[in-house]
Amino acid sequence: MVELYLFAPQKLVDKPNAELKAFAKTKELKPGESEIVTMELKPEDLASFVTLQSSWIAEAGTYKISIGTSSLDVKQSAEFQLNKDIIVKKVQPVFKAEKEFSDLKSKN
Repeated sequence: MVELYLFAPQKLVDKPNAELKAFAKTKELKPGESEIVTMELKPEDLASFVTLQSSWIAEAGTYKISIGTSSLDVKQSAEFQLNKDIIVKKVQPVFKAEKEFSDLKSKN
């Protein structure tokens, strides 16, 4: 099993430090044997819902991808940069909240 974890910026909303975004199962491998697997990250995989903007947004900043057999056994990592926020999907509020709601965000 190969797992892909994403570490995303946390400027607009709090999110987990790392999220499992893709995985692939390999055949049973013998010692020294390898197999190529392909995993894809889509724009939706980078986005978090930002209530005040009624949108799924991929935040500007540095993203880190880690690949391994588990989150504790990372074999390779890479980083990439988004230079600006990207609105992945805008939604229309269907029901108005009875009380005002704000996204969770640490005060660090």
